[in-house]
Amino acid sequence: MVNQSENIFALRFSREPKILDEKAFEDGKKLILESNYPSEYPENNKLILEYYPARRAKGTVLFIHGTGQKNLKYLRWFAKHFPDFSYNGALMILPYHFSRTPKGYKSGELFMETESDKLRGRFENAVVDTLTCLEYLKNLNLPLFIMGYSFGGFIATIVASLSDVPKKLSLVVTGGNFYHITWKSFATKVLRVKYEENESCNPEKCLKYHLEDYPKFLNSIKDPYVAVGSAPVSCFEYDPLTYAPFVKQPVLMFGALFDVFIPQKSTFELHKAFQQAKLRWLISGHLSSIFFKRKILRETIHFFEI
Repeated sequence: MVNQSENIFALRFSREPKILDEKAFEDGKKLILESNYPSEYPENNKLILEYYPARRAKGTVLFIHGTGQKNLKYLRWFAKHFPDFSYNGALMILPYHFSRTPKGYKSGELFMETESDKLRGRFENAVVDTLTCLEYLKNLNLPLFIMGYSFGGFIATIVASLSDVPKKLSLVVTGGNFYHITWKSFATKVLRVKYEENESCNPEKCLKYHLEDYPKFLNSIKDPYVAVGSAPVSCFEYDPLTYAPFVKQPVLMFGALFDVFIPQKSTFELHKAFQQAKLRWLISGHLSSIFFKRKILRETIHFFEI
């Protein structure tokens, strides 16, 4: 429910978990919660949370996957294997992805949006849903951690700045600064084509915003409670780089040396913006980073435990 007295990104909505259904499967259970973000698509309004319990769990890790159409099978591996290390695994399905995809669209397609006000709402939807999942998982009375992969790292960063529930973060092949991500990434080619067609933005205009207006905006905010509509352009209000300086929790980052989706400058800028973060480089590309999944998982668990 919207708090009419506030206009703060994500926090203007409730984070109270409301369970609609619960189904057991072989390794755990699938919970269906009501999304506290009022989207226009009925398919998206059910929040899906997969839960994989561990015996004698020491904590719980909420895993946030990346955007796309075919990556869930591979990224679910992390959530399913946290119990091997005595941590409960949980996987939230992002808004507009997989079973939450509205009819007529492909999984994740609605995040390839050129209208920044609409895209701000979709990012806000993801942040609100993640905060809701954290509120539900808090009831286990165990330490909570977040692991974000690619796009999931954007959301994890924003969430950690707004909530002290997660104790630490592990972020894999992610970054910040939407100038780099929009104009230098292979993944956002669709966006660039749309921008050329509707002429709403171009590299020169975007660079000017990020060189002149973005630093002024960052200097003007003293906390992560960003009022919707307060920035010169909407994308500043959902860029993880805006929120990273307010993340107090320790962060472990994994960058990919040959990443064509998240440029190295993007990863470096996000790492530099955190208060306390370690950066490890993988000798891989963005997609091939999955070949290092066991290394990533082991190092993540070690980081959570030290």
